[in-house]
Amino acid sequence: MILIELSLFFVLYTNISNHQINEVLDGLLARGSGHRDVLEKKFDQTTMEHVALMETEAITDVVITDERGEILASSSGLDNYQEKLIQSYGQTEKEEDSIIEREWKTAPYVATLSPIEIEGERKGYVYMFSPSTVIRNLTSYLSNQFIFVMALTLIITLIVVFTLSKLITKPLIRMKEETEKLSRGETTVELNDHYNDELGVLARSINKLSEDLERMKQERNDFLSSISHELRTPLTYLKGYADIASREHTDEANKRKYLDIIKEESEKLASMVQELFQLAKMDENTFTIQPEICEIKPLLIQAEESMYPIFSKNKIAVTNTCPSGLCFYADPVRFKQVIVNILENVIQYSGPDSNVHIAVINQTAEVEIKIKDDGPGVPEDSLPHLFDRLYRVEKSRSRELGGSGLGLAIVKEIVKMHGGSVKAKNEKGLAIIMKWPKEGDL
Repeated sequence: MILIELSLFFVLYTNISNHQINEVLDGLLARGSGHRDVLEKKFDQTTMEHVALMETEAITDVVITDERGEILASSSGLDNYQEKLIQSYGQTEKEEDSIIEREWKTAPYVATLSPIEIEGERKGYVYMFSPSTVIRNLTSYLSNQFIFVMALTLIITLIVVFTLSKLITKPLIRMKEETEKLSRGETTVELNDHYNDELGVLARSINKLSEDLERMKQERNDFLSSISHELRTPLTYLKGYADIASREHTDEANKRKYLDIIKEESEKLASMVQELFQLAKMDENTFTIQPEICEIKPLLIQAEESMYPIFSKNKIAVTNTCPSGLCFYADPVRFKQVIVNILENVIQYSGPDSNVHIAVINQTAEVEIKIKDDGPGVPEDSLPHLFDRLYRVEKSRSRELGGSGLGLAIVKEIVKMHGGSVKAKNEKGLAIIMKWPKEGDL
């Protein structure tokens, strides 16, 4: 901005000073032309003295010569410079008015020449002299004024620039400080995001990042707390029953009983570790699927058959209304894992002596699969969290039935990897509704 202002001031000063100098020179030339016009009407000594008398009170000087350069009249005494200048132009044949000296920076005078013509015959010349100090004083005055205005403008510019810079950079510095807090692990960031510009967008992004980091931090803490609690329970069982079974006075029947419990808890622990491993691979994007076009009904039947012993033990009836020949795009192994996880969840929440309904609906671009039980359902405020890791509606009851709280989280991730969606809702029982694509673009 300062460079632009200096350039503009230089251009403006040059144009104004040149204009003023030209006005002085043009005015001097016009004054000489006016005297010449008077003398052309009456060229005698009286008129010449009258013209000279008119210039005696002015700062300018007039000199009237004949055609040979002899001085006929002047408004004041001539110095050497004026005489030399008249002598150098005395024998010339100038046909029109002209400026014969314009070097006001070095010469003591600027001068003009106006030839006197009467009936086509050259009678003489009118010389006009003006001290160069007039122009020098004018340019000096303009320079002083411009320097003052330029200095004032620069000061105002600097004040405005620094003020605006401070106002603009203040929120940026604040954002920098808050992002440094984020890098140190502090997630309590509050930035003013009411700006209707890029700063507001950036502030809102940082606030959202802070909220996301706080949520992730809380979820991580909750997850670590929950998983440590979940692992502690089977490990306590393993240690306790192993101690009891190792006692010498424990009979063989009780030893076998305790060993069966240890085996059962070990299987639960291994299953939970495997599920955690799968979730970790999903988070790292190393969990792979191999989707293909396959028929749905055989896969559902295989998943039901794998769960038959548990259904039979808990007296759970399963109905399947899937049309034959309906195909979709999925990894068969992962799809059966999804169905098994959902059915296990149904057993946990619906309890024994219940019914499970599996319905498949053919839609335009996708297939809807609904798995519903006739149990009590879940509270409405728990529905959005059913697919969260380690979330339980009834912790004690779920742990008693062997749930880890990871099954539905794995379901959500697998369905999402296939480009589908899953949700839960209460429909006189809990209903898990999934939508799978018919064709894949993975």
